[in-house]
Amino acid sequence: MERFIQMLCILAVMYAGYAVSVKKWDYETEAKREARRTALKTKGLSNTFYFIHARTLFLLNLLSGGLFVIYWLYRQWQAVLRGFKRLDGAPLKYGPLLRTVCGFATFFELNAVICRTCEYMRQKAPLPPWVWGTLWLAGLAGAVGLPAWPDRLISYIFFCGAPAVLQNRLNALPKNPIPARPKPGEIIAAAAALAGALGLIAAGRVFFAS
Repeated sequence: MERFIQMLCILAVMYAGYAVSVKKWDYETEAKREARRTALKTKGLSNTFYFIHARTLFLLNLLSGGLFVIYWLYRQWQAVLRGFKRLDGAPLKYGPLLRTVCGFATFFELNAVICRTCEYMRQKAPLPPWVWGTLWLAGLAGAVGLPAWPDRLISYIFFCGAPAVLQNRLNALPKNPIPARPKPGEIIAAAAALAGALGLIAAGRVFFAS
């Protein structure tokens, strides 16, 4: 628990620095607002995303051993790559499958696209990529590596919750509310993810027992 608290304190200090610097953009003049919009478009925005109720995403992740995030990442990148635009017209490299396979790295990039798009649409953006990306990876590491079960459970909740937080910000973009009931494809994906998680646990026990 002490290590987990130390990590949260470090993130809090880093966010405080962010809050008094980058976060405080000056929007007092139209010229500065236009300059900021141009900067966002230069880095790139997306006009399409994958929408699922944030609470549903969290529960499906929680009940599937955290592996439902693989399906979520694939559907998000599939949508983002279809609607991605930036001023120079250059597309994002690599397809949704490779970006999902490399999800531990591309999660940060997805977070950045969501942040820029939410800000451009004048909606509240999630915290910067390094915050949720670090919490997501630290949650996974803690859930797998920490010895005490309470610490592992807290870490697991962070791992499952970080994608849901990003999704919650995304869900403010459409005019219509996102239904909480999962789609059939999401239920199937969650069931497959649970089966995969149970298989990994069984394989791990056999490996470490031998």
